[in-house]
Amino acid sequence: MKKTSDTGLPGGPRPSSVRRISNLRALVEEFGKRDLGCAAAALFLSCSFSSARNYIVELLDAGVLAAHPVRQGAGCLDRTLYQLTADRLARQRFLATLAESDDAGFSFGPGDRPARRDPLVAALFGAPGSDAEHREPAARA
Repeated sequence: MKKTSDTGLPGGPRPSSVRRISNLRALVEEFGKRDLGCAAAALFLSCSFSSARNYIVELLDAGVLAAHPVRQGAGCLDRTLYQLTADRLARQRFLATLAESDDAGFSFGPGDRPARRDPLVAALFGAPGSDAEHREPAARA
C-alpha cells in the first residue's frame, strides 16, 4: 500500500510544497496590482524576509519580475522594488509550470525505486543492500 500525504495523493506534495506554490501564485497576483519590495512581500505573505527574498529570486530567475532601484529621498539608501515584466508569455509559462507541479503531485519522499548511493559512499561503505550495511561494527580492542 502506497503512503499518502496530507493532500490525499499517493506520494503527493508535502505541505511545504503546497504552501510554496500557493505563495508564488499569490505573489504573482499581488505584483499584478502593485510593485513590491522584499519587506512588503514578506508582510503580504506573512513570512520571513529571507523567505520572501527567495520567492522573489525564483520569480526573477523565471523572467516574471524585473528589479528597479528606487531613491526614497535625501539621506535614504536606495531600495529595490520589483514589478511584473511585460513578458506575458514568461508569466504564463511560469504559472503553467506551477500548475503542472501541483497536478503532478511531486514524487518526493520514498518512492518505488531504491535510492541511489553516491559512488564515493558506495566505495567506502558498500552498495545499498550489501553485507556491508548488515555487519556488526568492529569491536574495539
